[in-house]
Amino acid sequence: MELFASYDTIYPADTVEWCPILKYSNVFVCGTYKLDEASKTKTGTINLFSLDSQNKIKLVQSVPEDAVLDLKWNSFITSGKILLAAALSGKHVSIYHLNENGTDLSLSLFTSFDLPKTDGESHMSLSIAWSRPYENGSQSIAFSDSCGYITLVNLNDQLIRSFKAHGFESWIVTYNYWEPNILYTGGDDCKFKCYDQRLQFDKPVFENKEHEQGVTTCSSNKIRENIIVTGSYDENIRLWDVRNMKHSYNSVKVDGGVWRLKWEPNKEEYLLSASMFNAAHIIDTSLDVANICQSFGEKNNRLYYGADWCHHDTQFEHDTKSKNKRIIATCSFYDHKLDLFFVNMKL
Repeated sequence: MELFASYDTIYPADTVEWCPILKYSNVFVCGTYKLDEASKTKTGTINLFSLDSQNKIKLVQSVPEDAVLDLKWNSFITSGKILLAAALSGKHVSIYHLNENGTDLSLSLFTSFDLPKTDGESHMSLSIAWSRPYENGSQSIAFSDSCGYITLVNLNDQLIRSFKAHGFESWIVTYNYWEPNILYTGGDDCKFKCYDQRLQFDKPVFENKEHEQGVTTCSSNKIRENIIVTGSYDENIRLWDVRNMKHSYNSVKVDGGVWRLKWEPNKEEYLLSASMFNAAHIIDTSLDVANICQSFGEKNNRLYYGADWCHHDTQFEHDTKSKNKRIIATCSFYDHKLDLFFVNMKL
C-alpha cells in the first residue's frame, strides 16, 4: 500500500466515488458536509476531480450545495448522459450530469426531487442507490432518509413512491443488482430488511435482527449473483446468501463502525471498508471466507466515511510491473482529507 496523493477538501469530507464509465475512469467526486454551530445550517460541496497522467489530483469544479451525505454515479449511460445523484441535507435530492466541452469537464444540474415530509418537516436524505434498467428500459433511484423512509423515483415518468421502512434513520438503501425490483434497507433500529417493488410496501419480504447496532451499508455483488454484504456500527462486516437470509454465512470484525463497503470492480472478491475511527481495510471474501488482508490509513483525529476503488486503472494496462496495482480513494471527516493509494492486488 502506497499513499501517493492527498488533497485538502476544506470542508469535512464524507463520501468519495470514482466514475464507473470507462472513458472517464480518471474522474471522481468527493462530497463535503459543514455544520455551522451558531446557525445550525448545513452546507457542503460536490467536488469534481480528475487524476492526471502524472498521478496528480486536479480539482476540476466545486459545486456549492447543501451538505452532501452520499454520492452515486449511475453505472449505465441514460439517454446519452452520465448521471451523478447526490443525497443532500436540504429538502431535495439532486441529479447532475457530466458535461464535456473539448477537454473541459463539468457537472450541471439535470433534475431534482423533493423529499417526503412528516408533520410539515422535510426529511434529510442519507443514501442513494441506482437500479439496473428494467425490461422496459426505465430506471429508478432510491434514497433513504433521516425519518426512516425509503423513496423511489422512476426517472422516465417521475413517479415517486415513499414508504416507512425503519423506526429511526434509514441509513442505507441498495438494489439487488440481479433483480432491480428487490431493495435492501438498513436502519438505526438495527434491522436489515428486504422489499419487493412488485408487492405492497406494507411489510418486508424478510426482516433480520442479527446486527447488534445500526445497519449502515449494504452492497449486492455483481458477479456472484446470490451474495450481498452489510456493515454496521457494531463493527462487523457480514456476508449473506440471498437463498438463506435467516443469518449471515460469514463475518469479520474490523474494530470500527463500518460506514461504507465497496466491492473491487473486476472480480468482486475483495471488499473495501471505510471503518470510521479505525481507518480503512481490504477484506478477502473469496472461497466464502471473510479475512482482513490489509489495513491502511492514518487513525489520529480522522473519521473515515468514504472509500472507493478506481474502476478502470488504464494507466497500468501496458505496464507489466504494475498490472496488479489498483487505485483506492479514501476521505476523512475531521481533517477534511482526500487520500489516494496504490494497492498491489497480489495481497
